[in-house]
Amino acid sequence: MRAAVLLGAALVFTAAPFAHDPVGTRVTWEREIAPIVQARCVTCHAAGGPAPMALTTYDEARPWARAIREEVLARRMPKWHVVRGYGDLLNDPSLSPFEIALIAAWVEGGAPRTLPSSSPPQPVPQAPATPSRPLPRVEGEVTVPCTARALPGGTVVGLRPQLERGASLRVTVTPADGIPVPLLWIRDYEPEYASTYWLRTPLQAGRGARVAMQGPPGCRLSVLLGAETAP
Repeated sequence: MRAAVLLGAALVFTAAPFAHDPVGTRVTWEREIAPIVQARCVTCHAAGGPAPMALTTYDEARPWARAIREEVLARRMPKWHVVRGYGDLLNDPSLSPFEIALIAAWVEGGAPRTLPSSSPPQPVPQAPATPSRPLPRVEGEVTVPCTARALPGGTVVGLRPQLERGASLRVTVTPADGIPVPLLWIRDYEPEYASTYWLRTPLQAGRGARVAMQGPPGCRLSVLLGAETAP
């Protein structure tokens, strides 16, 4: 909660309106920015959500445009407690470099809702579409303490940690072939942003696999098992 309060205070000081800024970009809210926000932000930034403000509409988002730019450039948003690059997670909400560049261009160009009707339409380069993949079906769940040295046998498709606020947890599995596989590294956990972390490639936790978990005393990890096999 302290982090959310500090973020909210920081955003208040950087959210000055700029209603008279001239439009100097072809990137608009309706065409490029709204789809990004809907896909990556409104899970938290909606009425009743854990974030300090809603961003579901242009009128809600525009006063915060400069703050949004600063947060995404610093990669503080979307909020994601996982260390990027440690493990490969299906539901990682991180913005691509192209999406970050679009948001920055939109803000720096005056944050328009749409182009004036008198402006001739001009295409804006689009990021390549990433095929969506449905979340795996869960067929079982086993909860183990963070002192465990083995995972339940079967196909691991997701992890759901049980941590106290501010705690950190790192999970690495070493299969029988001896090559360590980083799964998850959470830092500065906030319960209000609790999530299930889905593995992009399901892990076969066969006999002989060892798990190393570095977490605080009393933490636990729910291991979600499914029928999928690694491709």
